[in-house]
Amino acid sequence: MPRFTVDLDVLRHALLDRSLSQVGDSLLQTKITSPLKISGLTFTPSADFAVRVVNKDANVAFLKYTLSAKTDGRIAFAPASLGATRDVELSDSRIHGATDNAWNALTSDLASPRTLLDLDDVKQLKPGESLTMELGGALTAAVSFSWSDVLATKLPEILGERLPIAVKLKSGFETTASVKVTDQFSVGISRTSEGHFHFAVKKAASRNHTYALEVSYGVDVTAMSGIDDVLNAIFEKAPEQLEKVRNQIRKRLSDALTWKAATGFAYEYARIDENESIAEFVLLDDSRLADDYALVLDGDFAKIAEALRTDTASRELVKYLNEATLTRSSSFGFSLGLGKWTLKTNDESVFRQTTRTSLDGFQLITSRGTRKYDEKNVPQNDFEWTVDLKAQMKEFLETPSSLDFDYGLHLLITLERGAFSEGDLTRMLDLAAMWDVCVPDVSEFHEAIGRKGSARVQLVLDRDGLAAALATDVGIDSWAEPLAMAMPYSSTFPERRTFEARRETYANAWRAWLHEQTAAIPARSALAMIERQRAPGSFAWVSGEGHPQLRWRLNAFVSGARQLHELMTTTQAPAKIGDAYGAMQEFWSQRLYVLAAGRWLLERASSARATLQVEFGEETITG
Repeated sequence: MPRFTVDLDVLRHALLDRSLSQVGDSLLQTKITSPLKISGLTFTPSADFAVRVVNKDANVAFLKYTLSAKTDGRIAFAPASLGATRDVELSDSRIHGATDNAWNALTSDLASPRTLLDLDDVKQLKPGESLTMELGGALTAAVSFSWSDVLATKLPEILGERLPIAVKLKSGFETTASVKVTDQFSVGISRTSEGHFHFAVKKAASRNHTYALEVSYGVDVTAMSGIDDVLNAIFEKAPEQLEKVRNQIRKRLSDALTWKAATGFAYEYARIDENESIAEFVLLDDSRLADDYALVLDGDFAKIAEALRTDTASRELVKYLNEATLTRSSSFGFSLGLGKWTLKTNDESVFRQTTRTSLDGFQLITSRGTRKYDEKNVPQNDFEWTVDLKAQMKEFLETPSSLDFDYGLHLLITLERGAFSEGDLTRMLDLAAMWDVCVPDVSEFHEAIGRKGSARVQLVLDRDGLAAALATDVGIDSWAEPLAMAMPYSSTFPERRTFEARRETYANAWRAWLHEQTAAIPARSALAMIERQRAPGSFAWVSGEGHPQLRWRLNAFVSGARQLHELMTTTQAPAKIGDAYGAMQEFWSQRLYVLAAGRWLLERASSARATLQVEFGEETITG
């Protein structure tokens, strides 16, 4: 520990006649306000220094001294990616007898401070004692660009100079690109009860590359320009006493005629590379202490692993872990505000692949891709869904391939309600039946009507079921019926009330659309007029302007499904699992697509498990 002066008079009186077993856990916490220098490093002012007592048993107690500070200057053995300033914590744990006088033990230790930064201090360790060092820090670089008020400046040119309506526009367009680098590095050296040196090294690094796009648009619209003209005419010759009346009228008209709205969306993409390595070993040959001391402080895990592999006679391995994780995520959010009411939606896709490497170079890899959509603050919100693709290994292998993974796919549809209506439950029962759930009659849910609850329909495919579903490279016609069944449910029109009715009504229209042709829709109710007018919810709207990327997303899913089948049946690089997920998840961006994909997979899977669960109060009904 550094040599510095701390006023211990108050502490001396408290400890003078007491043993270590008689004092509390925390002896001292203080700040050091002058710069410190240890082994060539300069520690910034306001460092924290603490002393704790750890009573191991009736005979042994430890005094642990900890210095937490920031250091300025290059640390040769620290991770080189960080800047010149970083957090440092140095600790020294010293062994004493539990009956030793607390004051004498404290002053004796402070008279000869130790740190892990000095090899001579390491050599002085007694069995049970330890010296540790922890380093951490972050470096962030970002650039942003904003664009605002463009529409507002152009508005007079668009609408003309004289308007009875006053309009204020607030618009913004901002992009941000950033890179954040974080590193943590810790080393601990202790003496075992046999007198050997025990080394523990941990290194964690993270690289976060983020791109964000945010667009906002707001508008305040009032008719006050025209109202002021009218009020001026009415009160032009009125006495001053009526001015107050005029202002009151104006305020009430302003409150009534002001309409406020704000919309916006945000997109963010991030790639995060993380690596964590841990090595613990016992040095059996003290003559190698200087070499191993330099080895662990260098923090090069490739060299540490090589030394542990090649020289087992002088080192005993306790633990080794090398784990690398790649995460790719993207999210899209939309917001709409009207007065105090705000609607928010979020669409997020995350793929994460983790590789664990053993000391002998064998690997264990796990992969998971998740696409989910949810809505917040939306009265009578629509379905929220999650689709999970999992691929994971069960054992370490020398050269893993895609054939060594166990695959599975999980689709979950959730409907949350503050108060269930019969229509909500009928709709969810129809969806469950579309996914081959044996559903109870709607009358069994009468107690749920008007009560808060949730309804969930899920579809689970294991490896064999999923492989069978993707095995046949079927023609594009295979999507006609699933897309027809997934058409929007409606209790108003008989052609939309059940998935069977939707299939009968729209299958031919979808079959024609898939071949870029047109077909008549046999709607006999008032739905026929909606279809003729190509209104929202009509087939023309669903297959066109309502879902303009449908054909592209369907092709992406088909391509991804082929890739996934190749991964499950032929030798491929594990990294390609992310590519297959990336293509398939493009189709999981809309309710229509998720419902259709679930049905399409069910028709081909050799095995699948579909369930319904409705919860309200303390009751649960399953199907």
